[in-house]
Formats: sequence, C-alpha cells, structure tokens
Amino acid sequence: MEHLVRDAALRTRVYHIKAEGMVLKVTVTLQARMVEKWIRGVKRDFLDAATTKCIGLDCDLTDPRVPNQCATVLQLTVASETLVFQIIHADRVPQVLKDFLQDGNIRFCGAAISNDVKKLDRYDIHITSAYDLQKVVPNPSTKPTPSLYDLANYTIGTNLEQRKKYNHKKKIDVAAQEKEDEIIFGWAIIH
Repeated sequence: MEHLVRDAALRTRVYHIKAEGMVLKVTVTLQARMVEKWIRGVKRDFLDAATTKCIGLDCDLTDPRVPNQCATVLQLTVASETLVFQIIHADRVPQVLKDFLQDGNIRFCGAAISNDVKKLDRYDIHITSAYDLQKVVPNPSTKPTPSLYDLANYTIGTNLEQRKKYNHKKKIDVAAQEKEDEIIFGWAIIH
C-alpha cells in the first residue's frame, strides 16, 4: 500500500482498475473528509435502494510481532467502489465513519473479521453487524479453512489465482499486488 502522508499534495488518490472484465474504482486516502464523501456516495448510489446492504471489510494490521497490534488500513468495498483509508496516518477518524460502521442494517463481511473488529476498537469504532465469510459461506475447498480466493471463485464463478509474492527469491511489487487482490476480493464478496 502506498504511504500517502509523505506528500501533502497527494493525500488522496483514485484508481480505476480493470480485472476479470470488471472496472473497479478505488479511493486511497488518509483524509477524513474524503471518507465522509465516499460514504455519502455509496449510500446514495448503492445502499439506500438495496434491500440487503452488504459491504466487504478488511484491515491491514501493524506488525504481529509487536504487542498491542492495531489497524493501519481500513478497506471497505461496495459494488465497484472501494475505499482504502490509511487510518493510522489520518488527520482524524470521522464520526460519519463510526456511525456507518455501527449501522445494524448493514452487513460487514470479511474473513476472520473478528480480529479486524477488535483492532478497530483503538479508534473508538464498534462494528455491530460483522459476518465472517469463512464461517457463513459453505467451504468449496478441501482445506479446513477456505481462503478468500476459494470463496470468491466459488461465489462469483471465477478462476482467480493467488499470485506468489516471491519469484526466485526476488520480491515482486507486493504492495500493488495485494491492493489489486483485496479489491477483487471485496468486489467478489458482495456479489
């Protein structure tokens, strides 16, 4: 994930990613006002008219070897819109976001989501309606715990493959690959 805080002029970036025949819009930000704008937009464009309101949620966390781990990035996906909020570097955590995540009419879905929910407590964020897809969606694989790739492929009928992060002991662009993978998963989860 890009670290936007280094350049004050680039505190928000919008990407249009084409994958599997889909065009996804990704807003990467550390500005609270952009989070508020994104929430207003997805409510208006997708959630207000939906009978079932479902949002993909994922967090990146600080180094697991360090005690008191917390969320560094919060990712929300609705339809073709994804918000990547670099919460650890944000100017503030907007009340609009807290209220949005506490809305009991919206289902927030992810994998091992209970850990994400716990790590957001530091920001006074309390998610009341969280669903762990690894427990809700039937396991389409022979593994004890299906991966998000397994669930996405089963749910939307694709054949996405997890790309390797290392190739002959050389790192590829891991951050870019992880961002693309998370966006595709978020889209797949809610469809």
